[in-house]
Amino acid sequence: MKICEWLNINKTVFADSDLRFLIKKVLCYDSIGESAANNVCLDAAALSELSVIKKLYVEGMPLAYILGKEEFFGLCFSLDRSVLIPRKETELVVEKASEIINREESMSVLDLCCGCANIAVSIAKTINRPLDIYASDVSSEALLVARRNLILYKVPASLVASDLFSGFQGKVFDVIVTNPPYVETHNIKGSLRYEPKKALDGGSDGLNLIRRIINEGHSHLGDDGYLIMECGFNQKDAIEALIVSCGRYIVQEWIKDYSGYDRAVVLKKKGRHG
Repeated sequence: MKICEWLNINKTVFADSDLRFLIKKVLCYDSIGESAANNVCLDAAALSELSVIKKLYVEGMPLAYILGKEEFFGLCFSLDRSVLIPRKETELVVEKASEIINREESMSVLDLCCGCANIAVSIAKTINRPLDIYASDVSSEALLVARRNLILYKVPASLVASDLFSGFQGKVFDVIVTNPPYVETHNIKGSLRYEPKKALDGGSDGLNLIRRIINEGHSHLGDDGYLIMECGFNQKDAIEALIVSCGRYIVQEWIKDYSGYDRAVVLKKKGRHG
């Protein structure tokens, strides 16, 4: 069977973005070129591999876990089911963090709840100067995945096993970037059931860890440091109330996702006399 024939048969099975990723990473479409691909036949081994992929995909497993990789910010990250699959929305967080790090000439950066370290790596590859980067996660399995990606992209970040800030007593950063668990427990269903609950579950209102990050984060920021935090599309009002109650930050801006929802907040720590 030719590649073009297989794609035509299965184009309604896979989501369009997943099919593009599949042909790029498994069928090497980019390498052989589209015209050649129309005449390339899949051998028995390739057809068998694609059959297994299709079966798991139809059962609901995300393609990223089936392939053990996902693209983010123009890079391809190794992953497994111990870490969250990087989402496009988080690229907007990386863009804003990189902008601030460049503008403020920040040096020390923490990727909190790092998962596969996609944020830490992407920032490091974007900023054209040395940074003192830390990446932390409560999951030892996630840190193993993070280490693979840091080695792959030659990013000299420090990995720390930490329940949020517990591993950083006395340590402060210029910028803290985080994509914490923020999904309401009752919404962890569908394809999300394949992802690690620890990386998703924010409690009944999705704010369990966000509360802690807001209340503890300022102690780990230098004067006028920044906390950049992703959140759920419906959590803005509740988070703003937490920020006001804490009283230690100034809201710089809300970052909207591709659908126009407020999906991340940029907070600046109030100065000594703020």
